[in-house]
Amino acid sequence: MNGIIKKYLPYAIVIFAVFLLVPLIFIKGGPLGKFWPVAFYFILLTTAVITSAVYCAKHGIDFLFTLMAPIAFMFTMIYSGGFIGTNLILLFVYLVAGIFGQFLGDLAFGDERRKKERQEQAEQEKLMLRAKRRDEREKMRMERESREMRARSAKRAIRYDYDYTDSGDDFDYDKYSSGSDSSFDYDKYDTSLFEE
Repeated sequence: MNGIIKKYLPYAIVIFAVFLLVPLIFIKGGPLGKFWPVAFYFILLTTAVITSAVYCAKHGIDFLFTLMAPIAFMFTMIYSGGFIGTNLILLFVYLVAGIFGQFLGDLAFGDERRKKERQEQAEQEKLMLRAKRRDEREKMRMERESREMRARSAKRAIRYDYDYTDSGDDFDYDKYSSGSDSSFDYDKYDTSLFEE
């Protein structure tokens, strides 16, 4: 809703200012009263066409915008005779003028706007593709690091589970060394060197 208001606001100010102030200058019975057809058939009509064309050149065709001139003219109708036949016809004329302005703006400036929109869309697609590639690289890096951490923790687990008492040597040392201790004759040798 705020986006629509921001798009419409500058054009609405121009339309309402022209549609409310110009008829006051050319009001019947005033100094310029005999020129009131210039205001209603030229100035207001031109304003409706030009604002619609400029809006369409910038934002594209928007038929909701074409209702702005007739709505502004309804306020003008209060002090220009009310809902009489001529004013109702002018209401319809301003609506058609707004539609004509939309098509005129699209015809005159639509190609440039569409080209600009395509360029912006291509740039956005490039940015999206770049972001997607970056996300994929980051995901692959995280998966690789996760695999490496799992491999390191598996190696640590294998190292801690290793039984260091079991050297894998099948030789029975007790069998051959048990007899040597008992058959050793200590009396034959001088053991005084070992005593304190």
